[in-house]
Amino acid sequence: MSINLVILAIATTISPLFLLAAVIMMSTSQKVRTAWAAAIGWFVSIGACALVMVIVGGAVSGTKSHHHHWWMGVLDILFGLFIGFMAYRSWRRAHVEHGKALPKWMDRVGSMSVIFALGLGMFLPPTVLAFAAGNEINQQHLSDGTKWIAVFIYAAIGTLVEVVPILWLTLQPSRREHRLSEWNSWLDAHWQEVIAVLFATVSAFLILKGLVAVIH
Repeated sequence: MSINLVILAIATTISPLFLLAAVIMMSTSQKVRTAWAAAIGWFVSIGACALVMVIVGGAVSGTKSHHHHWWMGVLDILFGLFIGFMAYRSWRRAHVEHGKALPKWMDRVGSMSVIFALGLGMFLPPTVLAFAAGNEINQQHLSDGTKWIAVFIYAAIGTLVEVVPILWLTLQPSRREHRLSEWNSWLDAHWQEVIAVLFATVSAFLILKGLVAVIH
């Protein structure tokens, strides 16, 4: 388990938009199971994307080749540039266009069924980070079995922020209404700024990591 993979997992799990959706689910319906379904969908989505990248990258690299592959570094750079564009777009909407309005689909979150919440959870993750995580696993030249374990660990860490608040509110229902109100107010005002700062940081990290891989 490389430190780079842990960093990508932490970056993946920090999602103010998911938390805001979960807050709305638990505030409007008072049913925590829809939030749990969304969290499960998140876990499945990022795990599947990382696994696809591991399988494709392994096939391209060759199962017996442990030589350096410069193209993996190029992929990191491309992922970093794309995430940088996403960071710029979020920053521009928040500070230049003053567009902090929530996506339109957020209006339907409170009335979602468990199945639709599961689908939403699979749609919300920044899948480009999951692909970058799969690329990182390939760069570690692990055995096939260890790669599967690495994907699971990445997905587990990458879902912590989605699971822990829901678990906490599930175990303490008496505090749910007050906490949900506090979280909703803060997330509604700052979600785009959080995304912009997070993506800008991850973009710089991936570009630097990719450049090092290509040069060496």
